[in-house]
Amino acid sequence: MTDEVIIERRQFILEITLNRPDHGNALTPAMTDAIAVALTNVDAEVRVVHLRAEGDDFCTGRSAIMPKPGTRLTAHEIRGIVSDPVLDFYQAVRDAPVPVVAEVRGRAEGVGCALAALADVAIAAEDAVFCVPEMNRDIAPTLVMDALADRLPRAALARLVLTRDPFGAQEAKALGIVGMVAPSDEVAAEATRIVDKLAGNSVVAVRSVKAFLLRAPESSGATRRELAALLNAAAAAEKYR
Repeated sequence: MTDEVIIERRQFILEITLNRPDHGNALTPAMTDAIAVALTNVDAEVRVVHLRAEGDDFCTGRSAIMPKPGTRLTAHEIRGIVSDPVLDFYQAVRDAPVPVVAEVRGRAEGVGCALAALADVAIAAEDAVFCVPEMNRDIAPTLVMDALADRLPRAALARLVLTRDPFGAQEAKALGIVGMVAPSDEVAAEATRIVDKLAGNSVVAVRSVKAFLLRAPESSGATRRELAALLNAAAAAEKYR
């Protein structure tokens, strides 16, 4: 565990706070590992994950983990050090068994932009700024693109990555990266309102909704219909046990 991310259980809520404000909450491997473990092992009674950050910025990317120049490594070794851990982290956020509600203030760059998009409900401050700046350092941001690919149209994803231009909260909402925009001083209250609502639902209801959100986009119409019926019946049956 690292004190750069604070993970606490509050009744039916799992609270995750990025706690590296002096570095723009850029994620370290220890932070992503801790978050992934927490999301993979969500307690059976938890209804919702509340993701937030200390300081002015949500997340400005990740700390450099590339091997030092001159290091001799194969592509397979680099993948194990650099690529797979980040992709595994994204998958853990995406596959969280309960909804993830995120507060986004300040900068959300690279991994931060991906993390906002992977949340089920992301509430951005009106003055939040989003960007995928990796190409400025001649880095191919395919890992971030993997997180965003099913959230954005192809043209929008290409523009974000290739131009590297920052964009505001309202455009992030229009693109589908965040679901809501609020005044900066109201973001926390709005997130708490939603989190508390979800905490008041039954486990089976929130987990059924999250299961549908995860699986329906990749399903055929017939499969989606069956999934909707099964999840709905399973959730309703809990009321009659």
